[in-house]
Amino acid sequence: MRSGDIMTEQEFRKKLAENLVKYRKLNGLTQQELADCISYSDKSVSKWERGDGVPDVFVLLNIAQVCGVGVSELIGESGESKETAALIKAQEKNEKAKDKAKKKAMERAHKQKKRERKKK
Repeated sequence: MRSGDIMTEQEFRKKLAENLVKYRKLNGLTQQELADCISYSDKSVSKWERGDGVPDVFVLLNIAQVCGVGVSELIGESGESKETAALIKAQEKNEKAKDKAKKKAMERAHKQKKRERKKK
């Protein structure tokens, strides 16, 4: 979408759905936990995250508050804040470190199994 273009409902739903997932996960929440925070069902959260529905404005405000972002950030009107971008970068770095540690642990386990086989 170009600057100045009007967003279609489908584009809005898609952007909102993507952001709901992103900010929920950034805050370490499951769909059920987010639902509990806003007094809705996890089925509603799931529906919004699939883009099959849109929460009303009051619910959007509550979700934004729970996730620590503004409504405009949640609906994709504004870019990510510096704090959110830093949080995403830190989370990605953490995920890479976890993946690296997991790979090393698997390699050590594989080497240990090889040594045990040789002893037999």
